[in-house]
Amino acid sequence: MNSTVRRLRRYLLVGLVVTAPVGLTVYVLVWVFNKLDAILGGPLQAWLGVRVPGLGFVLLGLSVVLVGWLVHRAVGRQLLHWWNAALVRFPLTGRIYNALSQITQSLVGAERRVFRRTVLVPYPTEGMWVVAFVTHEAPDVLSAVAGEPCVNVFVPTTPNPTSGFMLVVPRRLVRDLPLGVEDAMKLVISAGALVPGAQTVTTGRQGLDLERLLREEHR
Repeated sequence: MNSTVRRLRRYLLVGLVVTAPVGLTVYVLVWVFNKLDAILGGPLQAWLGVRVPGLGFVLLGLSVVLVGWLVHRAVGRQLLHWWNAALVRFPLTGRIYNALSQITQSLVGAERRVFRRTVLVPYPTEGMWVVAFVTHEAPDVLSAVAGEPCVNVFVPTTPNPTSGFMLVVPRRLVRDLPLGVEDAMKLVISAGALVPGAQTVTTGRQGLDLERLLREEHR
């Protein structure tokens, strides 16, 4: 009886480990799909009188591709110049549009690598360290005010790394970490429980390590 209970418990734990990442991945993808589908899906439903799931998502994607195609043409490029000039003239919309344009271009443009390297910086007090990501190597204006060479870093919060703090840190206090951004994110999200070793750093994306999971369950 005890062996049966232990076996069922082992199956339950392995099943949770296997299904949890799949379920969360599907949940995130469905959430993103529904949000994007609703942008044009709502107006289409009001116009057609019936909702066609996925049609808004497809039309949104086609619209984005169409805009990109037009910008590569002379007429579309001129329209974009007029659009930029019109929005920038207004004080409030100009500031918002200008900031969002630069942020978006830095995220998805040719230089879209926002997190340049992973480091340790002293935070919140001296003698304590936090995982951070360098976003700018040489902010001259900030370094001039600080009186020494500095770097801009983003300090993510645990377990939600989408929020955090932007810090200006003297370069002499920055310690490089031999971790990629993805492995460092695993460390942050797991609240330090998942510490990548040398093998984890070099193997990259690998998903579940089934052999290790089953081996640990039989200990």
